[in-house]
Amino acid sequence: MRKRVGEWDIEMEMLNYARQRVIEALRIPRRVVLATSGPAGLQANEFSCEAVELYLFLLVPKTSDHLFNLEHDPNVTLLTAGWELKGEAQVISPNILDLELDLLREPEAEWCVLVRVNPCLMQIRKGKGWGYLETIELKGNPI
Repeated sequence: MRKRVGEWDIEMEMLNYARQRVIEALRIPRRVVLATSGPAGLQANEFSCEAVELYLFLLVPKTSDHLFNLEHDPNVTLLTAGWELKGEAQVISPNILDLELDLLREPEAEWCVLVRVNPCLMQIRKGKGWGYLETIELKGNPI
């Protein structure tokens, strides 16, 4: 089955809308709850964060059990009051980034490593009541 040009245009508009919604949602929090699981068991703690486009960067203490879990399973869940995000996390060196992150100026940065989360699925919560308003899938996030 072949798609016509108009169908591709609609598909691209929807993809752009979804990406923009995720970018807007990621900009809001300065702290998120990171949940990991692995050999160190289920871990959930709150950390400072900063968003750049579709990536979310977190400061995680060098002694955290989260890092041990991430060595074995990069899948994470991030939580805020406004959304839940599932993604893949990777410990990275700040030196490889061509970015100026305000996060790296935080007092705790000296004792932390930088973790980059690549979103795969975001569920945006309703303003009032129970449940989710939107679910946005971002498989194969091409940044």
